[in-house]
Amino acid sequence: MSLSITALSVAPEFDQRDAIYMDAVLRPNRSLSNHGFRIVMLSLAAMSFFSGLAFLSIGAWPVIGFFGLDVILVYLAFKVNFKAGARECETVKVSAAQVAISKTCHRGKIGWWRVSPSFARVIVDEVNEYETQVTLSAGGASLPLATCLSSHERIEFAAALKEALEQARSERYPTEVTV
Repeated sequence: MSLSITALSVAPEFDQRDAIYMDAVLRPNRSLSNHGFRIVMLSLAAMSFFSGLAFLSIGAWPVIGFFGLDVILVYLAFKVNFKAGARECETVKVSAAQVAISKTCHRGKIGWWRVSPSFARVIVDEVNEYETQVTLSAGGASLPLATCLSSHERIEFAAALKEALEQARSERYPTEVTV
C-alpha cells in the first residue's frame, strides 16, 4: 500500500478471508416519495387547469398552453432529479489490508480510491453547528467523505469510521501485553 490516497480505474480487490470492519453505502436523502410526487404534480396540474380556465373566461385562451407547458417542465425537472439521485452514492469499505472508497456521481461516473488503514486519518472539521466536514487524510492527500449526509450524521459516520480503522489497525498490528 502507498502512503497516499491512490486513485484507481477499477474496483480494488478484497480477499474473501479478510474481516470487513466497515461496509457503508451512503446515498443522498430524497425526501419526496413517489406518492408525494404524485400529489405535488396533481396539485400543480389542478392549479394550472383552473387558472387556465380563468384566463379562458376572459378571452386569453393561449395562456392555457403555457400553464400546461409549466406542468410538463416541472414534471421533467423532477424526473431528471430523481434519476440523478438514484445513481449518486458513496461506498466506504474498511479491512485490515485497505480502506477502499468509491464515489458515483450523478452522471454515473465512478471513482475509486484506496489507502492503507495504517496511514489513514479521519478529520472532522465542525465549521458551525449546521456544517461539518469529514475528510480521510493520508500522506498529505485528503478526500472528503459523507458529503450527502447531514451534519449530525457526518459526526456519527466519522466516529464509526474511526472505530473501524482502529479495529483494522489492531488486527494488522496486534499489541501483546507481557506481564
